[in-house]
Amino acid sequence: MILPGVRVFAPGDVILQGAPAESAGYVLDGRVMVTIRVPVRVRGLTVSFQTARGSRWGRLLPHAQRGGGGGSSSGDDHDHDDDRVELRDQLYSSDGEVWGRGRHEFLFRIVLAGDLGETMFTAHKRVAYEVRAELVLGGALGGALGGTLGGARRWAAQAVAVKRVPFFGPAWEFLASDMVHVSAVWRSRIEMCALGCSRVQRDGRPLRVRGVVRALEKGFRLTRVGFLLEERTRSRVGRAPATSSSTIAASRYLRAGEHGGWCGSPIVDQMAFDVELQIPKAYGKIQYDVKHGPVTVSHRLAFVVAVVDHLGRGTSLRLFTPLHIMPHDCAGSGDELPAYADALADR
Repeated sequence: MILPGVRVFAPGDVILQGAPAESAGYVLDGRVMVTIRVPVRVRGLTVSFQTARGSRWGRLLPHAQRGGGGGSSSGDDHDHDDDRVELRDQLYSSDGEVWGRGRHEFLFRIVLAGDLGETMFTAHKRVAYEVRAELVLGGALGGALGGTLGGARRWAAQAVAVKRVPFFGPAWEFLASDMVHVSAVWRSRIEMCALGCSRVQRDGRPLRVRGVVRALEKGFRLTRVGFLLEERTRSRVGRAPATSSSTIAASRYLRAGEHGGWCGSPIVDQMAFDVELQIPKAYGKIQYDVKHGPVTVSHRLAFVVAVVDHLGRGTSLRLFTPLHIMPHDCAGSGDELPAYADALADR
């Protein structure tokens, strides 16, 4: 017996604007396609937006603060015990009507609340979502196998990433246009400076930055120069003490032959290095910035220098500055800000 095929088509990304308490949510439109190869009885077809297995913290606001926002035409089956999410829509229901051969297509629309937790895959917790379509069969027509499909289910799922971006406005425009320019002096001997890139970066893009090393005292030689992108995760659940961890999402160190003969050479006045650091794509080695909820994620760029003084004593120095890793729908990284006519309030 050839069973029906089920496919679900939905946007791969859900973009929420603003903090959980102020976001307007998102309208998720899609379609479900059922392919029937032999006539079969169908009892129901449902589609749901839900947290994937093993995920936690689908909703960030306490239930009392949510009001009536979010949900679908059939209601919100939200489980309050572990803040999982399941928003379900009944696309078809019958006592066992016969579907003939061919393709049967159903459109759906699910309204998502603005307090959904962003998708993340960290060492602390995993938050993932999917759109799942489920077909309930009522049995085939005639023959020895006529009743064997009663109650059988066919399903398909598509992963959906929930991302959050700030409201576009003067504050965001200022942040997106802010360029990195940070410097520090170590013991009045070595001055370090990092400059040239926007503080707002996108995943999967190269980050171009310049590092400058200036010797304030004679006798220092460079032995290592590079940049690294650090991701920091902080988790606090209930009354348990907060835990934190950090990983290196990307790094780029200059080889001895790059930028001339800098390795081992004395630092005369100053030395400048233009470096390109490739930011990984989410959600493998890096996550987007997450500012709300029990698990938060932040990033910072480090300019790394190792020097040796005239006595052969080595010192490793790091100069840190914050960066924001944002989804591609967000302004920044040299792109133009959205026009007024494209603002969410005008739609």
